[in-house]
Amino acid sequence: MRKIYVIHQWVSLVCALFLLLLTLTGLPLLFRGEINAWNTVNLPARGGALPLSEIWAALPEGTDALTQAFPTKEILAVTPDASDGMLYFLVKDRGGKASRAHMRMGGEQIMYDVRTGALFDRKDRVYRSEAVQEFMHTMHVLHVRMGMEEGGRDFLAAMCVLSVLSIVTGIYLYLPMMKNLAFGIRRRRSSRLFWSDWHKIASIFAGTWAVLMCVSGIFIVLYSVGIRDYHRTAHALAAEHFAAQTNAPQISEEEAYARIAAEFPQKDVISMRLPTADSAYYIFQIAAPTVRATDFALGEQAYLPAAGDGAPLFVPVPAWLTMAPFFLNMHIHNHELLGEKIFWALLIFMTAAMIVTGIVLWLTRWRNVVSAAADAAQRRTNAAWEEPARVAVLTLIVMIAPMYGGVGEGLALALSAYLVYYFVHAMRR
Repeated sequence: MRKIYVIHQWVSLVCALFLLLLTLTGLPLLFRGEINAWNTVNLPARGGALPLSEIWAALPEGTDALTQAFPTKEILAVTPDASDGMLYFLVKDRGGKASRAHMRMGGEQIMYDVRTGALFDRKDRVYRSEAVQEFMHTMHVLHVRMGMEEGGRDFLAAMCVLSVLSIVTGIYLYLPMMKNLAFGIRRRRSSRLFWSDWHKIASIFAGTWAVLMCVSGIFIVLYSVGIRDYHRTAHALAAEHFAAQTNAPQISEEEAYARIAAEFPQKDVISMRLPTADSAYYIFQIAAPTVRATDFALGEQAYLPAAGDGAPLFVPVPAWLTMAPFFLNMHIHNHELLGEKIFWALLIFMTAAMIVTGIVLWLTRWRNVVSAAADAAQRRTNAAWEEPARVAVLTLIVMIAPMYGGVGEGLALALSAYLVYYFVHAMRR
């Protein structure tokens, strides 16, 4: 136990500030949608969800509208958004250089509302406060890569590994340290005991969530590396496969989409990139249908010659990448409801409390500790592992259930409310 305590103490010290950074930068990002909607004064009103096939059906009208409204723009790619019925056109100035972009992220994006036919260039967004916009961007950069490039991202992933080790060793130490003390007890005879008890309570309620966030964050980093390698491999295979090109005229975007949709009827088409001088073929991303419109979908590459002749080339992702939707949806997309976001915010504060109380304990490690037996106000009547196990199981359900639709979201909300009640009840001891 002594060795585990030393490992827990020093590993926690190394990763504490970085885990605190991740939690505190994640708090504003949790409400990014609401903040951006408030801060952007000219953002078009969001519509309800629409099937992807219905959005793609409006591609000809959207292309015509964009060409007429922006005659100097060249369309590079098209991505539908099932959550609000929009087509996102990635464009650039004719003769200009394209910015780095992926689907609806990056570059110059023009939104087309398939319901109203309205167009909106996202670079024309007007903000109530530029400071708020800059703050949100800074929080995102710090949360993802500490304000650095890939090195910062990989370093944070390493800190997540250490954080998991810290929490797991803390769980190992919890049972012998609690002994016969009732769960939630806070002893006040010694300040160190007081902080120690708060550290245990915060760790129990935040530990499972923090581990899941760290594990999913690690996988997201691995996914970003793996998907980039997959795209390079897929593009190389396509360039070799379509080396011999015909002089037949290029088929239209809607015809190319129809070909791919018919070829892969069990998949959703989630993005289409148009042919260029360097790649004379359409590049599609297709994915298994998602449970919710806001879910992450793992796109796999399908290539179609610009002339439409010959069969499409499909390049499947490596098997391990198929786990990506589970981890990305758990980390990013399983708290769409406001009630779920509020519960996540409470967990963030609890994680911050776990870290801060741990730092206080380290700073006061030389102080003598008053006997726990002499100061125990209440003895436990059950096994020491019961409360941690109950909180861990309920937290797991809260994290996973929303990924299975409306019923799961309702269950997660109910269990979140119960966990809040359970915490308040424990604090009354």
